[in-house]
Amino acid sequence: MSLKLLDITREIGIVTYDYPFGDYEVHEGFRGKPHYEYEKCIGCAACAIACPPNAINVSYLKDEDKSKWEFDCGRCIFCARCEEVCPTGAIYLTKEFENSVRFNKEDLLQIGELEVVRCRVCNKPFTTKRLINYVIERLEKTRVVMNEEKIELLHTCPECKKNQAVEQFTKSVRYGGFK
Repeated sequence: MSLKLLDITREIGIVTYDYPFGDYEVHEGFRGKPHYEYEKCIGCAACAIACPPNAINVSYLKDEDKSKWEFDCGRCIFCARCEEVCPTGAIYLTKEFENSVRFNKEDLLQIGELEVVRCRVCNKPFTTKRLINYVIERLEKTRVVMNEEKIELLHTCPECKKNQAVEQFTKSVRYGGFK
């Protein structure tokens, strides 16, 4: 019986690894630790909205007038939702899977800060400069002519756009528009 098991083992080959003493090769499509590339991030916060365990947080820093992107790898479940929704590929999963740190949980954090744009109407901060530049670039690629009015609209917060739309609508109704 034991010789038969030995023959089967020789046929199958090595099924165990020397890990942690040797390298461990992960299979294709393995979902490891997310990696954040600050240079590609536009601060749209899609990753934070899609993250089920709230491992990604985007907040506004009032004192510095910046947007802070923070990723806590200790909370991550490696679901890859952040990678799926990121429009620029700024966050993607790697093949790394070791998630231990020595004495300091701060080592599990990745942080990025982005410059914030203020609304031209109400002066409230509402988005990042990189996001507006990304939108302008995407619109120009689709051959949309960017004039001053469109750029002004991009630098207006959603609340002020809504108020302007309501104001225009009521003016047009008052003076006989919309027939």
